Amino acid sequence: MKKILVFITVLFLAACRTSGASSGLEDFDHSSLKEELKEEAFQPQLPTETPFEVTDTQVTHPPNQDTVLMIDFMSYRDDHKIKNSMSLMAVNAKSVDDAILKFEEVTIGDITGQYVVNNAGAMILKWNKDGIAYNLNFYSGEISEEDVTKEELIQTAKSFE
Repeated sequence: MKKILVFITVLFLAACRTSGASSGLEDFDHSSLKEELKEEAFQPQLPTETPFEVTDTQVTHPPNQDTVLMIDFMSYRDDHKIKNSMSLMAVNAKSVDDAILKFEEVTIGDITGQYVVNNAGAMILKWNKDGIAYNLNFYSGEISEEDVTKEELIQTAKSFE
């Protein structure tokens, strides 16, 4: 059943790709992911655009933690290895502290967020909206083949609904 869902999602995303998304982003239909999240303790907003064509998603959360959701957005190469990977951690709390990294303040639509690239080359964008803390990570280098800019990551965050 999951393979059929992935196949339908891939077909839909391929159709969206031909119409073209703004700013070099790909349209992302999050309706099946929203449906999957309905049974969770809270429902975070999800992107409608991503910096690469998403062909699979995976939702996880730490055991006995109903305030944290982790969602991975992935695409695969023909040899079934991960081509691109982005993750979202949503915490049903005011904020997620990360005192180790020095973040730059950025504007995401009408809210203020924070952006940094960590020592491993991961781009991290975080913001708070409606009592939920969002932490969006794009893994570059060996994990992802796409080059994503800070502006594209911010545009992805702006597309959340």
